[in-house]
Amino acid sequence: MNQESLRVIDKSNYYDVLCHFDQHITDALDRFDGQKSNLSGLSKSRAGFRNILICGMGGSAIAGDFIKNVWTEVLGLPIQVCRDYHIPRWVNKESLVIACSYSGNTEETIAALHEAMEAQAQILTIATGGKVQSIATQHGLSHITIQGGLQPRQAIGYALTTLHAVFSEIFKSASVREEMSHIVFQMKHLATILKTIHDNNPYIHDSKILHDKPVIIYASERMFPAALRLKGQITENAKLLAFGYAVPEMNHNEIVGWESVHEAHHAPCHVILLRDREDHPQVQKRFEILMRLLKGKAHWTEYTSDGGTLMERYYNLIYRGDWLSYYMAIARNTDPTPVDIITRLKNELAS
Repeated sequence: MNQESLRVIDKSNYYDVLCHFDQHITDALDRFDGQKSNLSGLSKSRAGFRNILICGMGGSAIAGDFIKNVWTEVLGLPIQVCRDYHIPRWVNKESLVIACSYSGNTEETIAALHEAMEAQAQILTIATGGKVQSIATQHGLSHITIQGGLQPRQAIGYALTTLHAVFSEIFKSASVREEMSHIVFQMKHLATILKTIHDNNPYIHDSKILHDKPVIIYASERMFPAALRLKGQITENAKLLAFGYAVPEMNHNEIVGWESVHEAHHAPCHVILLRDREDHPQVQKRFEILMRLLKGKAHWTEYTSDGGTLMERYYNLIYRGDWLSYYMAIARNTDPTPVDIITRLKNELAS
């Protein structure tokens, strides 16, 4: 793997997008600061919110998963992510509904948005434009516009940072600026390591091992959004099947399936473990026992989050996982950017 092979395979220069991840975060914050007055009505209503629903698909929904885990602990309010055309029946005028669509044209999110309006919920929309922004303008809904020009999955820095800033502003929590400055610093430092095209790069090394079989990703419930993100990145970038499951739940069922696997050489998949220092002590113990029980049945790769706050550790795993999936695509001689089968599916839905 070298710069020449990247130029040949990576025709849309996904490499450059990854290199500028820290700039996506700072740009998202700057753009939000210029629009946060759009949230004044929601900020006044915050005391009346009884629950929060984040509607979105793909990267927008995964950003919601990270937000759910972080802000549920802060607010003590139920937060749910909706990946569907229909919203839960409990949504009402005391609900805050945030409809996120990078393109602004995601049909599931638009359908959910209409149902939220019918339920008389308090609503915020986040998009680059499209039908979602048009609906927000037509109905006088609060709206935040984010930067366009990327593949939706490439815009996780914009989606997650904007959502995090939205919650901080509406609920008058501590400013996210200091926390995000730490994250930006960490992403810049990581980039110097991860963008280096050399066999000493640990993610290039790991990609050469992981690229030839489907991947199963195990994580705690706390880190499960990072597992979903990595699963999506491997499938879309490397065009390789990947699956994500949570510990301890998999200990109660899926672990039995490993009895049919006797040698790593014959294993139908590779395994990635995503771990965090704040995983429940019993979950940490379960990981250790799991690795002992399954020793020799598959190749295992383990990544532990790094950072101070939970959100810092989430960004850390997001960025490392994005680079891993990128190098897996290159190792498979696959252009990471196109997602032709998704385009075909959408075209058939529209016909």
